[in-house]
Amino acid sequence: MVAIGSIKSWQPGRGPVTTWTASTASREAMTRAGVDPLPPSFQQAQHLRTAHFARALGRDVPRLIMVSWDVDGWCDVAAMTEAINTHVRRHDTYHSRFEVLGASAETMIRRTVGDPDLIEFVPAPVGFMDADEVRVHVVNTTPDTLDWDCFTFGVVQKPDHFTVYAIIDHLHTDGSSAALVYTDIHLTYQALMCDVPNPLPEPAGYRDFARRQLLQVEAMTVESRPVRDWVEFARTAGSAWPSFPLDLGDTSSHSAGRAITVELLDGEETEAFDIACRSAGARFSGGVMACAALADHRLTGAGAFHTFTPSDCRAGETESLSAGWYASLFPVSVPIGNGDFAELARAAQKSFDANRHLSGVPFDRVLDLAHDDLGESVPSRPSMMVSLMDFRRVADAESNRLGIYIDELSHGGINMWVSRNPDQTIVTVSLPDTPEARHSVHHYVGVLRGAFLDAAARANRAFAHSA
Repeated sequence: MVAIGSIKSWQPGRGPVTTWTASTASREAMTRAGVDPLPPSFQQAQHLRTAHFARALGRDVPRLIMVSWDVDGWCDVAAMTEAINTHVRRHDTYHSRFEVLGASAETMIRRTVGDPDLIEFVPAPVGFMDADEVRVHVVNTTPDTLDWDCFTFGVVQKPDHFTVYAIIDHLHTDGSSAALVYTDIHLTYQALMCDVPNPLPEPAGYRDFARRQLLQVEAMTVESRPVRDWVEFARTAGSAWPSFPLDLGDTSSHSAGRAITVELLDGEETEAFDIACRSAGARFSGGVMACAALADHRLTGAGAFHTFTPSDCRAGETESLSAGWYASLFPVSVPIGNGDFAELARAAQKSFDANRHLSGVPFDRVLDLAHDDLGESVPSRPSMMVSLMDFRRVADAESNRLGIYIDELSHGGINMWVSRNPDQTIVTVSLPDTPEARHSVHHYVGVLRGAFLDAAARANRAFAHSA
């Protein structure tokens, strides 16, 4: 399976460590880079704003996403250096830095280096480390969000293989990009070692996405259909605004977090659950939302479930190969009805499919345009996100021990990733590190797992009866 968890759960092993960081010349080139009139994407702008306020308050916020995998043999440092630089130069999200100005972060300036070849990451041996030392090292040596070079790379060498890591600020990556970084660097390294042409086609640029998003969003008014649909969702959700159904404790004084991972279904149960979804006229995504709705209902008795889920906003084949923060949230609503899984899965799938286009309209923009219409309908408590990740088609993911990890920090709410692998379905929950949150999340996951198992068992019973 693809491991999902916090960096604290990462198992890099022990051995000599080599890290790749931006060269002094690269930093100087980025310092001299000219002003670029293109603003950051809406996702990046929100993240930069959060980082700006956090720095002023002296507070850490969640920001790092790391991908790790194993490679047989002894690392060829020269080949890995070329693979890493090829990756950084071919993805233009890494070619810009941002300046955030003003007490309320009202001004953001992009500076872009025109020649990607001016960017160079250089290796440096840092000595023998055990696993705990490696975990501390990768976090502490990756520059801050507001620094240009907020992404680093490294390897941990073992006797017969080495572990590669790429740790990147969320400013330049998302869940889909994490898997793409693995494919990008791994395949480039293998091509160099085998002395064959790089098999990777040229990707589209993240700048193209940022420009397209800007044009689309700026053209919208309060009367635009997507804006009205967001407003309607906010009004419908009302006091049931997407949030975790149980107590998370007081997180006002710290941003400490943790993540837990639990198996929801084994391989056979996953196949049965998939059959249950398809028999209901839904897909796996609708089934996941139906189970989240059932868990919420069993804990709260609410008659409807509302949540946010991310959508990959990449468009076209070349953009699907592009690194960057393309994910954006859209809302899903599920009426509970009589609590029948098939009915909930159909309703969830209908809402999922109908609302997916709303990921193209950042909710911050909706608040700007329709603040008067929304009134007090948007609560201020931390939200909850439910995401589905499918790793069945990521090449060699299991044999190369692919893992995706996040830092041990929390924004005060709940992020939940349901991951489908060839041999099981797991859930990873990022939560605030409070006693109340730990107790609540463990209780919630138990209820959620029960909903998944019930649906899988129902499919098995139906199959046995038909046989």
